[in-house]
Amino acid sequence: MSSTETLVSLQDGIDALTEAVARLGLSLLVERDFDRLVRFLESRGTFVNPSFDPRASRLGPEDFWLAAVDAEGAVVATSAERVIETEDFMEEVATGRIWYADGFGPRFGVERIPVVPVSTRLSGRLSHSGATYVVPERRRSGLAMFLPWLSRALSFRNAGCLANTGFVRRSLAETPVPVRSYGYSHVETCLNGWFPPQGGSEILYLCWITAEEFRAKLAGLPDHPRHPVPLPAGRRARLALVAEGIAEPHRSTAAPRPAGSRAGGTAATAP
Repeated sequence: MSSTETLVSLQDGIDALTEAVARLGLSLLVERDFDRLVRFLESRGTFVNPSFDPRASRLGPEDFWLAAVDAEGAVVATSAERVIETEDFMEEVATGRIWYADGFGPRFGVERIPVVPVSTRLSGRLSHSGATYVVPERRRSGLAMFLPWLSRALSFRNAGCLANTGFVRRSLAETPVPVRSYGYSHVETCLNGWFPPQGGSEILYLCWITAEEFRAKLAGLPDHPRHPVPLPAGRRARLALVAEGIAEPHRSTAAPRPAGSRAGGTAATAP
């Protein structure tokens, strides 16, 4: 990691991404009512990921979703996060526990399915992303990038997660979206075969990024090829000084969560 990359803290990224959403004339809400998320997605006629559906998954106090809201109070974009503890993330995939509280067994009569090993064993405290949706009239505005990056930053800052994961199908995996828009560092085939929820074959790709890799990505926000996001003014000034050799680089750490903070009205507030 370069010296300039170490300068961008999670809080810098949260501030920058929150401002990017505000420039679109939108407000951000941190929500924990997943029934409301389900109702919104169903009202739009789009897929409801069972990982974020309380009818299928057990969602805890550290799980949340972001809502971008317009001036009339209508939700125009969403992105969700949940925190899991696991010895091996691919075991959650094989048993179906990443989607269903009790795995595939009770719903589909199969305890586990074959999976494709990925390059790194992801274990410990992880966050998992999904339920990203933008209403058609707000697409191509950057929201499909801003909200997943922001929800991931919040999960790293507030829950101390070591890495973040998500899934895409082949139609997205073969495009720049997982890396450029969603901001992942790794996209790997994790399933190529029978998938009980679909009752047929499926190819799924696991997207993942470590907390350290994500901090490095935040440093590149001002140079993003589609939706550049300026860093806070003080941070940009320090980056320039380091580039000129005037200031010494230092490693920033995530801003601490205020004591007792469990809910907030905007994405800049800890969920």
